Amino acid sequence: MSKLSIFLLAGLLALSSMVVADTDREADHRQLRQLMAQASEAINKQDMVKLRSLLTPEFVITMVDQQRMTEPAQLDDFVEKYFVGESAPLKSITVTPEADAPSRFIGDDVAIAYGHSDDIYVLNTGGEVMIPSQWTATLVRQADGWRITAFHAGVNLLNNPVLAAAQKNLWTMAGAGVIAGSLLMLLLLRLLRKKQ
Repeated sequence: MSKLSIFLLAGLLALSSMVVADTDREADHRQLRQLMAQASEAINKQDMVKLRSLLTPEFVITMVDQQRMTEPAQLDDFVEKYFVGESAPLKSITVTPEADAPSRFIGDDVAIAYGHSDDIYVLNTGGEVMIPSQWTATLVRQADGWRITAFHAGVNLLNNPVLAAAQKNLWTMAGAGVIAGSLLMLLLLRLLRKKQ
């Protein structure tokens, strides 16, 4: 066999192994997209039992309020605090995460995914607000499929609808304070004039 034939054969073998690897990764990408859809549905339905089934036994989740959770019971506490209890501020949340790029694989069994989500919060007062967020997830292949081992969500601290509403309320309160102060000053001036 000539050197050229050996070189061509080696090239063909390398190319075929790359095609097999890409095919395997496409199957992984499909499974990861399915995992993201299942996790989103669990969050939107406040189904923490389902969400727990999508996590590795050891996990770290940092929610958009920057509360960190490492134990299953903390997920239930989060739902109780924000959606169920008497002073719960929210009726529901709808997350719609989208990946900004294909997952990055670190070895055969670990992937990193990241993207954005336009989350809709329905308030107990009846209002609704959309808050854009960014997220990052670390995923690990287990015996029964891919699972979430770490997740972090965050919002723009300096530019978001909640901050904008708070600033608007601040200006409204400041305006009301100026008006109330002016009326009080006029009332005091009238009283002083009457006394003279």
